Amino acid sequence: MPFFRFHFVDDAHLAKVSKRMTDRIQEAVGCPRDHIVLENIHSVFVDDGEIKDTNNWPFVEVDYFERPRDVQKKLAQVLYEELSAAGYPHSDIYFRYLQPMNYYEDGEALG
Repeated sequence: MPFFRFHFVDDAHLAKVSKRMTDRIQEAVGCPRDHIVLENIHSVFVDDGEIKDTNNWPFVEVDYFERPRDVQKKLAQVLYEELSAAGYPHSDIYFRYLQPMNYYEDGEALG
């Protein structure tokens, strides 16, 4: 935890920056490295009966326990910079807050 779900990103491009990205995420959030999950979701935009090319504008969903605003801003900057380094100069990032009372680990709620 946290979970980062990437849409419209090439697997190889994400893999290229994944180590450095994870290093920077770990530094920003201060959580163990093995809690950070990068998942690439293979998505397709369909509009008016056509498949649209969206390979130039990735979207990242971030699910995590709420942290101070400055940590969120730093994470957004890390994601933007690493996606730019991977060849995506534009990106959107959306944060969703998990609630500890709704999150279970080994059958036990965290809150």
